[in-house]
Amino acid sequence: MQTIRNGYIKQTTLNSIIILVLMMLTARFTDIPTVFAKDKDQLPEIQLDSLINTATNDMEDERWDDAVQNFEKALNLGVNLPRGFYFHYGKVLLKTGNYEYSLSSLTNYLILVGREGKHFEEAISLIVEAKNKQDEEKHQTTKSKYQLTAAATETEASMIFVKGGCFDMGDIFDTGADDEKPVHTVCVGDFYLGKTEVTQKQWKDIAGDNPSKFKCDDCPVERVSWHDVQDFIKKLNEKTGMHYRLPTEAEWEYAARSGGGKEQWAGTNNNEMIGEYAWYGSAAGGRTHAVAGKTPNRIGLHDMMGNVWEWCSDWYDKHYYETSPNKDPHGPFEGSSRVLRGGGWRSKDSGLRTTDRNRFIPTSKNFSDIGFRLARDQ
Repeated sequence: MQTIRNGYIKQTTLNSIIILVLMMLTARFTDIPTVFAKDKDQLPEIQLDSLINTATNDMEDERWDDAVQNFEKALNLGVNLPRGFYFHYGKVLLKTGNYEYSLSSLTNYLILVGREGKHFEEAISLIVEAKNKQDEEKHQTTKSKYQLTAAATETEASMIFVKGGCFDMGDIFDTGADDEKPVHTVCVGDFYLGKTEVTQKQWKDIAGDNPSKFKCDDCPVERVSWHDVQDFIKKLNEKTGMHYRLPTEAEWEYAARSGGGKEQWAGTNNNEMIGEYAWYGSAAGGRTHAVAGKTPNRIGLHDMMGNVWEWCSDWYDKHYYETSPNKDPHGPFEGSSRVLRGGGWRSKDSGLRTTDRNRFIPTSKNFSDIGFRLARDQ
């Protein structure tokens, strides 16, 4: 199986390598230059043969660092180099982890010899190997750069995949306000959404402070403006290397309705059961509560109603549904307020509905029932 895989990799990269070589034929050589003779002395030529023979013996005995040193001495002689030199030099550079210069030397070899070169096939294989190792090295560097904090790790672990699809968005139960009409078909792509609202612990780990009124590590962060949330997401993305964002209004409603189903409240159509899914009204006791303390909806999302209202990415327009595109709508281009969804601990039944729309100015941070949850693309 490994032989087949290697053959496949070589075949799939061969065309791109050859194209690269042909392009480079019209340009100057890359980082490692061809060294031309400066004089007619035979002594440097003799030294060259000796160094290449020594380096070749080093290669046979797998003394890769010694081989590199002898090849570099040969480079510095200032004489013409045999074409095979670049192949062998590129090979030992690969063995010692110098992937960039290995690629350069091996590419120079292909430029010099073309398809008829003695080591053409092996050079292609080595180029593939060097490129893969170079990419792996870059990936490890990036991974080290973005070491996740405990809360950031928790953030990613709590993201739930939401399979996209089409649904009838808006007041399908005919119990809502004018801004929930007309009902219109919307299709959203696949995305991830936070299982819970962002907690105070997660906020403190990234932002360093806690603006919330009701202090509780596992409760949703609140008293955050839309702009505060954008600053938090920017810092989170810088620390994690991810691309978190707020959900669009369409994504939020699709997810709250368990993937676009006919759910008047997130998880149920029975208003007598809302308390099983949400902290709200008198049962909330005048404050927020720890996330995930209630039953999730059918796709595993907690607190999609109650606890805190949730910021969406969209500008608010009460007439937007009249002109909304049917594919991944992102709201109007401008406005004075941003969309809020889901209701909070103060809300009544009507404000908890999955189709209910609310809005607030994006600079406000005065309310202890406004928070958010994260989304990101697949």
